[in-house]
Amino acid sequence: MKHILALILLVIFSASTQAKDNTIFSPVSDLFLAVSNFDHEKMRAAVDDSFLLLEHGEVWTIDDFVNVVKPADYIRTNYFSVINSRVEGDVAFINYWNKANFKNTEKSADIYWLESVVVSKVGDKWLLSQMHSTRLPQGESPKGVTFIKQ
Repeated sequence: MKHILALILLVIFSASTQAKDNTIFSPVSDLFLAVSNFDHEKMRAAVDDSFLLLEHGEVWTIDDFVNVVKPADYIRTNYFSVINSRVEGDVAFINYWNKANFKNTEKSADIYWLESVVVSKVGDKWLLSQMHSTRLPQGESPKGVTFIKQ
């Protein structure tokens, strides 16, 4: 009986930990889904008022980011591989790999980034406060990484 109770508690704890991690990562997946859909309003909804993106030696606000996301003739599909995450109160730190497949009628290409984010709890919602993004050189992919489609 003790073993069954211990197993039930382990399953409950594992499920709640996994749900917590999915909740803190949702603003990242929400942002990139909005990017894929060229949905500027939803991009803004995924970030807090102090959001900054550190992108290849440049500092972007959400306005800068929105301005580079313009409708195009490709379909972007997002994939992620979380390296680790840590929650400290109302702040979470997440490190992950990001892969985007860009496909149109003529070609398909994958681009990879190594990224980290700071996510803050605002009210009852987690929002992106900061993102740091490093793109891998064209044609390079991270070794030994398994991606999950968004």
